[in-house]
Amino acid sequence: MDVMIHVVREIIFLFNEIAFYLLVGFCVAGILHVLFPESIIRHHLGRNSVRSVVKSTLFGIPLPLCSCGVVPMAASLKNSGASKGATVSFLIATPQVGADSFMITYSLMGWVFALFRIIASLVTALAAGIAVNITGEKNPAREAVSPAAPGEDDSPAARLKSIFNYVEYELLGSIANALLLGMIIAGAITAFVPDGFFERYLDNNFLSMLLMIAVGIPLYVCATASTPIAASLVMKGMSPGAALVFLLTGPATNAMTITTVLKVLGKKATVIYLSAIVIVSLALGYLLNITTVHFGFQNVMMIHEHGVIPPWLKIAGSVALALMIGWYYLKIKILDKLRKDIRVEGKKIKLPVQGMTCMHCAGTVKKAVESVRGTSNVNVFLDEHLVAFDMEDDVDIRKVKDAIRHAGYEA
Repeated sequence: MDVMIHVVREIIFLFNEIAFYLLVGFCVAGILHVLFPESIIRHHLGRNSVRSVVKSTLFGIPLPLCSCGVVPMAASLKNSGASKGATVSFLIATPQVGADSFMITYSLMGWVFALFRIIASLVTALAAGIAVNITGEKNPAREAVSPAAPGEDDSPAARLKSIFNYVEYELLGSIANALLLGMIIAGAITAFVPDGFFERYLDNNFLSMLLMIAVGIPLYVCATASTPIAASLVMKGMSPGAALVFLLTGPATNAMTITTVLKVLGKKATVIYLSAIVIVSLALGYLLNITTVHFGFQNVMMIHEHGVIPPWLKIAGSVALALMIGWYYLKIKILDKLRKDIRVEGKKIKLPVQGMTCMHCAGTVKKAVESVRGTSNVNVFLDEHLVAFDMEDDVDIRKVKDAIRHAGYEA
């Protein structure tokens, strides 16, 4: 019983540390959602060029997409004419760090590690994308990169109105389960692993980085949820470089992502994609270890050493975030399920959709269907992999299917 109480206390402590910063990250993500809709990203990603790789990396880093949500979007960008290099860069940069994960990194590990994480994501994505473009075949002219789908309302007023739904439905919905699981794992590590464990039993920094690669590549973990785990490992004596390797490989790779890259981009691009992540993350992890020791940044990376905001604001942030998560589970997981049969009953069209794995996927499919003129009352049921909607008689169902395929899914 005492051990469980200890674990719960550690989880509450970590939640209290990250809540306010995570809310700030959500606000920034909502603003980015307004400033950089997917139609703009599609428009700026070109063919085989360094410029397209740089653009895809810069677009990808601030976007708060998890590794499952970024896969269909990257596939859609490729189908819209983006080069393989730009697609790979987007696949790496986007899930490694976003506005929300940057803020949670700052709250738990300090500004040095947070800044280094941004730079590491930038370097990894650029290296992989440029290597893919240099070594790959030149793409023949493909269909032009598509602007926004017909009927999609991209007006500033409409996008501002959608910020709350985006944060609550897509962003929080995509990370809620993983975030809570990450907090539980981090709390368990803090409670059960003795202080100095890694210094005592795994004092070889290079071996610890290799271990993190072995764990991170096949594991599905989002950038936000992986951060408390990395912070707890550092608190128990793991080197900052090994933690960085875990944060670079975990969000950017998993079995589903690797399979999709292989299918969409081919064997050569997949090998370069994985090799770049491994090589660059090892090099940057080693550099971070050297930098940390040389400049004495160890204390800056400890949770207790950078209390920037007052305690009352931390508590307010924790209450607000807890209410948001509670409302998400109440509405999406309970109330919507209870009303599901009533809402679907009477719908003219029900389409199975393959490839949806998170709330961002569901939101993307919903927008795709709504972009077709003549559709209304669109509801996406993630667990059933189903989209249901009303459709006017003169609308061709193939337009709806094409819109869903254009978004990176199969109807």
